[in-house]
Order: sequence, then structure tokens, then C-alpha cells
Amino acid sequence: MGPRRTTLTYSSEDVGPVPGDKPLFVYYCKASGKHALTTDCNLANVPRRRTDHALVLDTQAHLVKLYTTDGGTKFLRRKNGAVERQFRLNCGKLPVAYRNDPDGRYLYIMDGALTTYSADDALLGGRAPVPPCILPAGNNKTQVALEIDDRGRMRLVLRVTADFVRVQIKSSISSSGMQEELLELLRGVLGVRLGQMSLQRGESARHKILLIEGLAPDVVFNKLQASVARNPRTLGRSSKHVINTSIVPMSAPEEPAGAAGTGGGPGAADGGAAAAPK
Repeated sequence: MGPRRTTLTYSSEDVGPVPGDKPLFVYYCKASGKHALTTDCNLANVPRRRTDHALVLDTQAHLVKLYTTDGGTKFLRRKNGAVERQFRLNCGKLPVAYRNDPDGRYLYIMDGALTTYSADDALLGGRAPVPPCILPAGNNKTQVALEIDDRGRMRLVLRVTADFVRVQIKSSISSSGMQEELLELLRGVLGVRLGQMSLQRGESARHKILLIEGLAPDVVFNKLQASVARNPRTLGRSSKHVINTSIVPMSAPEEPAGAAGTGGGPGAADGGAAAAPK
């Protein structure tokens, strides 16, 4: 039996470019949950630096799409007395990666900075980690970040990503009945009363914050995933934005020190002459 693959639907703005049919690995800031990196490399298989245990990603050998901001320059003095300059990359205010040169070949991902979640367990009837877009809000409430597609042929929950639950409605985003239609869709999906739900403004007209009373985040996530699984093949107007990608959970390499010190390939990044300091 060959290896099992799980297919998720992600919008094109979530995953960036697709290199043929290679699987993509999508990583998020462990602290904030923000989308930080999409790559065709499983970070569980890359070497680590001996100095700070950062993961070493060869950007010439792999597709790398960053969703970070400039974190400024940091100078560090190592134990051997050498001073190292890092050009840092942030998710929000937190550094998650750095380079030793702004256009350097090697990207160093800070130890423990990134994580990912997989829908394997949810699609197979088990329990999967709840994505960052679904959070506890106190007082027995759950908060869900919504992204809305309007003027579709059907009312649907299109997909669940780390950043948003994307839904499709029939009416216009600016119509007076938009909120009523949206709440009616989610009432049916979540199996709650209208009085248990309320909508708050989001970052734009297409983004809303849904508050649900009486349902835990994992219950909300499972109900939304079940709704996505029931979708017909044709997803209305939004179907042109949908692509498939495989997502695999990140785990720590078993023997990072040995991998970083052997032969060529990415391991040379930590000890070779390719401008990748120790």
C-alpha cells in the first residue's frame, strides 16, 4: 500500500505558487498563529545549525514563499567571540527566521518558532488541532474569523484555513440582508439558535467575527469541517479560486546534529563554504 495523502482545499492567496504536483507544507507562527511560510520542503527533514539549533532551509533547492515582515538587523556575539549579523523576519512583532545576508541562499528558521496543523484526523473521523481562526472567547463563547464570498450560486462553508473560515452567500456583501443570510447559513451548519450567535466587524467588509455561545472551539471546528466535506464538487463562483495541496504535520528531526555535519546537500549549509555560519 502506498503512502496515504490527504487533500485540503486552500485558496490561491493562502498557498502561493504551486510547483507542479509537489506537496506543499504550510507553516504558521507558533505564538500568533499567523501564516508564515509555504514551501515544498518538509522542515522535519532539514538540518539544524549547531549554534542555535535553527532549521536550515536552502532557498535555491526549494520553493519558499514567506509571509513575514522586516524585523530589522540584530548583532549577536557567539561563544567563540565572533559577532554574527542577522537580518530578521517577523510575524507581527515576533522574529521567526533570519538570514545572514538579505539575499542569502540559506533561510534560518528559529527553533520552535513555526508549527502546522493537519486535517488528516478530522477527515478520517478523529480529532485534529483547532486552527487559530477559531478561538475561545470567554464566558462559554467561541470566536470564529470569517471571510465572505458573495453572489455565489449556493450558500456554503467553502473551507477552513488557519486565518479564516471562508463562506459563500448568495446576496451581495453590501446588501441589507447579508448578515441575516450569513447567520442563517451558520445556524444550520452549527446547529444552534440564532440567539446564540452574534456578528462583529472585521478588518474589511468581507471579514466578520462570529461569536457563538455554548459551543467549544473543537466542536465548532468539527461541525465546520463536516459541512465542508458535504460540499458538492461545483462550488459556485468561488470554485475558480480553489486548488489542492497536501499538508503534512511538522515534527522534529531525529538526529539533527548528524544531518548537519555530513557530506553535501543541505547539511553543508552548517559547516561548508557556502556562507552559512555555524
